[in-house]
Amino acid sequence: MMYLCAIFNERKTATMKKHPSFVLLLSLLSLGLLAQERFPHYRNPLDIPIQLSATFAEIRPNHVHAGLDIKTQGVEGKKVYAVADGYVSRIGVSPYGYGNVLYITHYDGYTSVYAHLQRFSGEIAKYVKQYQYRNKKFASQIYPEKDKFPIKKGDLIAYSGNSGGSGGPHLHFEIRHTASEKPVNPMFFGLKIDDNVKPLIQGVSVYPLGDSSTLERGGKPMYFATVGEKGRYKLKDRPVVYANGDISFGICTYDQVGVATNKDGAFLYELYLDDELAFQLKADSFSYSEPRYVNSLLDYRRYKQKKSSYVRTETDPNNKLRMIKKPNGIVRIGEGDTVKVCFKISDYAGNSSTAEFKLVGTEPVEVERPVRSRSEYFVKADGSLNSEIVIDDFSVSMEKNTLFRDEWIRTGQRDEKGCCSRIYRFGDEEMTTFKKFTIKLRPDEKWAGDSRLFVANIDKNGKVSSLGGKLRNGCVETTTYTMGEYTLKIDSVAPKVKASNFKDGQSVKGLKSLRFKISDDMTDIESYDIYLDDVWVLGQYDAKNDLLYYEFDEKMKAGTNNVKVIVTDGVGNKKILKMKVVY
Repeated sequence: MMYLCAIFNERKTATMKKHPSFVLLLSLLSLGLLAQERFPHYRNPLDIPIQLSATFAEIRPNHVHAGLDIKTQGVEGKKVYAVADGYVSRIGVSPYGYGNVLYITHYDGYTSVYAHLQRFSGEIAKYVKQYQYRNKKFASQIYPEKDKFPIKKGDLIAYSGNSGGSGGPHLHFEIRHTASEKPVNPMFFGLKIDDNVKPLIQGVSVYPLGDSSTLERGGKPMYFATVGEKGRYKLKDRPVVYANGDISFGICTYDQVGVATNKDGAFLYELYLDDELAFQLKADSFSYSEPRYVNSLLDYRRYKQKKSSYVRTETDPNNKLRMIKKPNGIVRIGEGDTVKVCFKISDYAGNSSTAEFKLVGTEPVEVERPVRSRSEYFVKADGSLNSEIVIDDFSVSMEKNTLFRDEWIRTGQRDEKGCCSRIYRFGDEEMTTFKKFTIKLRPDEKWAGDSRLFVANIDKNGKVSSLGGKLRNGCVETTTYTMGEYTLKIDSVAPKVKASNFKDGQSVKGLKSLRFKISDDMTDIESYDIYLDDVWVLGQYDAKNDLLYYEFDEKMKAGTNNVKVIVTDGVGNKKILKMKVVY
């Protein structure tokens, strides 16, 4: 780098006059090297071989994966180490999401994040427990003073686990820009993983855009399986797709990192049309304000119908995902035209696969288009048309840019027994939004003013789920991303609470904890508290396993202890369980 700069300074004037393109190349090279040097190299957070079950920016419905999921050999309790010098800047405890999570701010402009932990180490664990007892709550977000927990590279900070929303033992590891909190691909920071496996391409999709475009003489998208080996794929049973008008594309693909067999996300998605780059998506960094843009990037309807994820090359007007480096991979094709279409998918190690086919233009064809009914509303994404819709005792209101694009949205209403209002429709569950929108329902007169009311969503299979809601000015109001059918229901049933590892009056000297199964069938658990002889003790909640437990500490006294558990659901129904144990 210094040598290049010396050459540049020595010969600057002559080179600029005689070879301006050389100067440009040299400057770009220097900038590229500098950009690489901005990323420090960190140690591994675990002292085991790194194998991944998920990659950075893996594309999932509703969010983009913000880090690496590192396998922990199928078990909890692996030692987790700080990747660089810094200090503990944040500690989180939650029954959901990241579960037990630790944030270390480093002195180089980055913050490392360690999530789904089983427990924190030493003094950090003591500090968290003291905070929880002082505030009488399990779920906590704690911001220690900068000098409270100084950290050196390689310090033991925690043990890996399966807490929060984790689906199995692993370490979720992130790196963020400290100032902006934007996640950055941790692979930039020197993690080493042997990987010579090319991404796999499962399918390609093709979409006619607008009312005048056609695909195989029809107006609907088409999905093609691919076949191939050694990273070279083609459409199964056909090399050519016939179309007319504006056409976009999609790709269904995944990567396997090294010896791990998990279906992970790729690093680079590229579409070439006649060998010219038309679309590019790169998993480098994004903002936490962006993850729901992924629902626009995906063929969301196809995902909801078939559970297959196609990344689309058309970029909706309100999709601002910064990982899209070159948007709108669209081609206009006319009769007699031929376009070579090539997807190139690459992983971080540089392994690449391609899928190629030809798009051939046909004559324009008139295709029967959907007839719109009076119950459908054309909603402008910019909020200028139908941003508020009122249907009798039901209303929807949307902020500007709630939708990714202008949409026709179907509405309707019907009656059904067991509901506290009519059932109203706004769109369907195969549609999606960027922002939450507000819905209000007025209950039937019989239920007016009942605080146990909640907004229920009914999916196409008839399953009912709670969207919450509060009674305001005679209506139950809530905000949601979920489109489909809504009604009002009453939750009159208190949560269930049952001791799972002991019985009333039993000696518990051989146990390490008191464990309870807690659940609610409709509006979910809102709060949970455990008392020993009317003194609050720390109840830890594992939501995915419906488990509430108290690990014995100095609060458990020798002799008989009166145990009381109070669990409340989302509308205030309360269940109290009282028992005695001997210690």
